[in-house]
Amino acid sequence: MEDKKITEHKHQPPATIEKQGRGFEEKTEREDLILPRAVLLQALSPQIEETDGLKAGMVINNITDEILPEKFIPIIKYTEFLKFNPRDSKSPEYDTAFEPGALIWRITDPADPRTIECRFSEDGSKPTAIKVMNFLCYFPDVPMPIVIGFSRTSYKAGKKLISLAQFTGGDMFSKTYALKVKQADKNGIKYHIFDVAPTGKANKEDFVIAEAWYEQFRGKEIKTHEENGPQSEESGQLQEEARPY
Repeated sequence: MEDKKITEHKHQPPATIEKQGRGFEEKTEREDLILPRAVLLQALSPQIEETDGLKAGMVINNITDEILPEKFIPIIKYTEFLKFNPRDSKSPEYDTAFEPGALIWRITDPADPRTIECRFSEDGSKPTAIKVMNFLCYFPDVPMPIVIGFSRTSYKAGKKLISLAQFTGGDMFSKTYALKVKQADKNGIKYHIFDVAPTGKANKEDFVIAEAWYEQFRGKEIKTHEENGPQSEESGQLQEEARPY
């Protein structure tokens, strides 16, 4: 397979559903759109082998493989509960009806009884599903909305973000943040995790764009581009679970 070249973002105005060029005369429904996720590359991430210039610790758009800027504006928070088929066919949780690493179910209702699989069991067994705290975000100069998902070892960063956003008041999209990457070490295994830091108020131009996307996507199902396996934000990470609750 021929290696792809790393792509840097060039300034261009973000796209909106309502304002499109010629060829888009038929109305595009929001449920037909698939949004990219911000993926934090790990040492074993397949994108590193496929695209020249990418390395562990970078955060990329998982549709374009472009490196994302650090600054972002969260617009809408929503939570998902996901279960993926194990990649090892010998796992007791392996489901022969699905391909290895395939998504088995995705739910958004916290009252669904299946969400119990996202918690450690009473006997200490690891979760067989994951809880993901998602934020639909605007990265200035990136022409499409990006979803940042916080799960597993990065779940604390998600709680930090929603706490900062909620306690400082105002619209969620009235403030800007930096998406940081830290290196962690567990039992001698090094990997990268997300962190966030507040950076101030959104300028008028960015606020207007974020507000427009809020109006377009609020109350709607948000579909994201998923690879096989749990690709929310920790692509290629060894599957060491952290207690998210």
